[in-house]
Amino acid sequence: MKKNQSKLIVLFLSIIMVFSIVCSSAYATESKISREDVKKAAEKTIKYYHDTYKDKQYAGILDWPALGLFGFGEDVSGPKWTVNGKNGAYWREQQVKEAKLEPGYYDNALRSGVNTDYQRTIIAVCAAGKDPRNFGGKNLVEIEKSTMLPSGHFADSVMDNDTGKPVGEDLVNAHIFGIIALHCAGEPIPNRDMCLYWLEDQQNLDGGFTFDVKYFDDPEDYDLVESDVDMTAAGIMALAILGEDESNPCVKKALDFLHSKQLDNGGFESWGTVNPESCAWAIQAIKLIGQDPMGSEWTTKSGENPVSAMLKFQIKDGSFVHVLNEEDNLPIYSNGMSTEQALYGMADAYNKKATYDLLFEKYRPTAEKHLFKDFKPGQFGFKKTADLIYNYIIAIDENGNFQPNEPIKKEEVSKWMKKAFDLKEVISIDKDTVTGEEFMGLLVKALGEEKEGKPSEILEIAKEKGWMYPEFDPQKIVNKAQCAWTLRQIRNISHQ
Repeated sequence: MKKNQSKLIVLFLSIIMVFSIVCSSAYATESKISREDVKKAAEKTIKYYHDTYKDKQYAGILDWPALGLFGFGEDVSGPKWTVNGKNGAYWREQQVKEAKLEPGYYDNALRSGVNTDYQRTIIAVCAAGKDPRNFGGKNLVEIEKSTMLPSGHFADSVMDNDTGKPVGEDLVNAHIFGIIALHCAGEPIPNRDMCLYWLEDQQNLDGGFTFDVKYFDDPEDYDLVESDVDMTAAGIMALAILGEDESNPCVKKALDFLHSKQLDNGGFESWGTVNPESCAWAIQAIKLIGQDPMGSEWTTKSGENPVSAMLKFQIKDGSFVHVLNEEDNLPIYSNGMSTEQALYGMADAYNKKATYDLLFEKYRPTAEKHLFKDFKPGQFGFKKTADLIYNYIIAIDENGNFQPNEPIKKEEVSKWMKKAFDLKEVISIDKDTVTGEEFMGLLVKALGEEKEGKPSEILEIAKEKGWMYPEFDPQKIVNKAQCAWTLRQIRNISHQ
């Protein structure tokens, strides 16, 4: 009896010990700072920008400071940020108006040949609440879309010196920010699959990314490439915008790379120094991929994470420094790049949604109106077709047309159904076009509702499921708009 009691006591103490370890571990991964702390820090930075730029009539707020200010609900085109009728958006628009689209021209703001200049301008214009399709007399969105090359890469340069056409496939950062810029403007990414493949192909063996493409004669040299934290984070952002998550090995390897580079203080070392910018980039990536930069997955045992590490670089006036004094670990001097990046990092840490996603949601309704040249809002199937475009299930042709009233071809039906329902194989179709009855039969087969059935039974199943498009006729050929309507309808029902 005593022996059994002894065993029970040992078992009880073991349970208590395990429970204590679990509780201790849970407590250790709790962030030292709260979202309220982040908000208070951001308020100081916002005041810093408001006070510092007032005498300049807020010139310089666009590009990057505007992104973080938008993330905290500031209207940089509104009265608070306007002096004598002028604000950051006004000054930026003047610069864009004055920029000549000539190779090599540089006006300190918009270099005609540099794609990243156009990309950051689009992001800033959206953050300022302006129209990126008509800013300074330029349709920045269409210019950016036109820079996508057949390979799926957003070109390094908007125009070549000789041909005047987009050129260059060396810059990974130009590709990534092309994706981000169009996302901010509410656009689906054109040629999404090729765009994704191009980016995935640039991932280094260590799982990260660098700002440019590597070309080596000796294959072993690829093993020596050291990726950068900032560009890896940017790569994750682009992958997330393209609809990828951790089920994609490329995303998982990139996240693993970030984890491997995270320091005990929660931050990251990049370009030879611990700095707030790398924290900000990591925060954005973590948020866009659907994780919490202040959550247990990114918080060390000491309670530190990228957000708490970043805030250590803030000084009294609300701005941020790039490095801390090595001897006493104190800030040295204010840095413009550190401050603007820290602000949009704080916005992503504080908000439930990433700032880039907030801009996307704001601008998508306008972008939808410009999706097609031959398909307008209000026409049958427009909204449901647009939803499929944004989910990369169907695509607009290279001329911007959809041809909604044209018969749906068998190749299109097979491809669309495979993507819409995540089928392992395409559905084989003999005829070049399909009738309403045949289309419903294909759907019943693809979704496993019934292996075989008489036409009347198939139509009954389709009607019961709510799959039939308005004015359904079993004998008439199905057009593209009707097919898109039905596929979106089924996806909507399945997600309810």
